Amino acid sequence: MERGTLRSGERFAARNLAYYNSEKVLLDHHKRLLSEEPAITTRATRIAGLSFGSLLQTTVRFRFDSTIIRPTLRRVFFDLFREHTLSADSGFEVVVTFNAILTNQSDQSRPTFSVFYGHDHRADNISGAAPELKYGGTTLVKLLSDVDNIPTEFESEALLRQHRRAFESSAVSIHKFINIVYLIYRYVDVASTVSNRGGGGRKSTPNQSTSRGLATSRS
Repeated sequence: MERGTLRSGERFAARNLAYYNSEKVLLDHHKRLLSEEPAITTRATRIAGLSFGSLLQTTVRFRFDSTIIRPTLRRVFFDLFREHTLSADSGFEVVVTFNAILTNQSDQSRPTFSVFYGHDHRADNISGAAPELKYGGTTLVKLLSDVDNIPTEFESEALLRQHRRAFESSAVSIHKFINIVYLIYRYVDVASTVSNRGGGGRKSTPNQSTSRGLATSRS
């Protein structure tokens, strides 16, 4: 049976097209990426070959034009520091990437548009950021004050110039950046297990969730 032959499959296929014939139609189908509220998710992933410990990954996604990046990151790290005990030689590693709209101009009379996600889930990608859209190096956060070292201000035209060769081997190019995505990593062993303050479980807001297992959702 081909995908989309069921009624529910038809609905799913209709709203998950790979390419769109206009930027407006694409954005209408990806409204969640344009939310004013940042999307925050935390996942603990087991590391292959180890019987204990896990990799804690917190992902924070902002609109590209967001004005609340710095205070939100400080709040996120305040919670992370509160919940995890850090040793003197440990910290959180932060990688910056982007979600972007790509355009294919191979047929200039009928250009198409698609979303390219900067969060790369391929197993061989250590940083977790797609190399095409990764920004700079890794920032180490060992103290709350180190959050100020994380880049938060980006100029669209400068980024377009910086990444102009990202897809030079194909017919697509970057049309627009729509999200800034922060990937925050830390290895969590037995000694630094998440501790819930106040005796209660951590509550999740509509834009913040905690789950176990491999991360498969788009950021």
